[in-house]
Formats: sequence, C-alpha cells, structure tokens
Amino acid sequence: MQRRTLLQWLPGASAAVPFNRVRLWAQPRELTPESMAVLRDVASTVLPASIGAERANATVERFIAWTRGYREGVPTAHGYGHPRLQKTGPSPVPLYVAQLTGLDAAARALGAAKFSALDLEARRTILDTSIAATAVRTLPPRPAGQHVAVDLMAFYFRSSEANDDCYRALIQREVCRPIEITVRRPAPKA
Repeated sequence: MQRRTLLQWLPGASAAVPFNRVRLWAQPRELTPESMAVLRDVASTVLPASIGAERANATVERFIAWTRGYREGVPTAHGYGHPRLQKTGPSPVPLYVAQLTGLDAAARALGAAKFSALDLEARRTILDTSIAATAVRTLPPRPAGQHVAVDLMAFYFRSSEANDDCYRALIQREVCRPIEITVRRPAPKA
C-alpha cells in the first residue's frame, strides 16, 4: 500500500469507528461490591418497613439488574404532541457509585464504621442532606439518574408491586393481561 493511498483511506476508516461507544476506563460500568452493600442499607432506610427485609433485598437486586442492563442512547417513547424523540442519557452508575461512597464517608465523619452502623434517624439525615444537594424536588416516573436513593424509591414506588401493596389487591398495573380481567374487581392480596 502506498503512503498516499493510506492517507486517503484513513479519514474514511475513522468515520466508521463508533466513537460514541468509547468510554473513559476510569468510570465504573457496574456497581462495586462496596456500593451494593451501602445500597442495601439505603434500601432499608427509604423503602417501607412493611415490605420486610427479604422483599427490600429483592428490590435492590432488581435495581442492580436494571443498572447492569441500562443502555445509553436508546430511543424512548415520546408523548403525543412532542415531535422530538428523546434518548436515554449516560449511564447513572458512575454517579451512583460516587453518591454511595459519599454516603459511607458521611457516616464515617459522624464516627460510625460504615453507613449501616448508624441508627435510622442518622441515616435519614445523611440522605436528606445528600438529596437536597442534588436539588431533586419530586419522585420521577422512572429512575432518572439524579440521586441513587431517589431512583431506588422511583424504581419501587412506581412499580406494579408497590401499587398492589398500596391497594392490598392484585391489580398488576404493569402486567399484560386479557381484557376480560380488566372489568372484574381485583382479587385481594394475600
């Protein structure tokens, strides 16, 4: 291959490389084991105690699976009257890891060995301060990547499971079901 041919070929080849998929290697792609442990402690603080530790842990596991399956740049449905199709933003995992590390550091600043060593009120105070710093005002319809505790709450409270818990009935809002079921009163939840 001649040098001139190579120089002519390089700009075209570089345009074919998907640079939008190149990430900084320093950013975590998944939650670290330490951040998952703090996330479980956050769940016991922000999720209803009535669901119990087992269901709270199951919610955390589904949330972790959601973070692993998150894809950037995926087109989302736009509502009626919104002409532009919006896409998912960058992965919230690096922000979540930083926030969970910050929560643990705040607990250590109060003299605790880790976040879980604090009592419930102290954990809530740290979370209130952390959420206020991000200026989150409302619970989003789905995790929006603003704060890990808010996104975990949105993940649970906007779910079909939480809806069923609220009404104590098997409504199954997000479950596909036959039309004849929709005209009957939902069965009570056991």
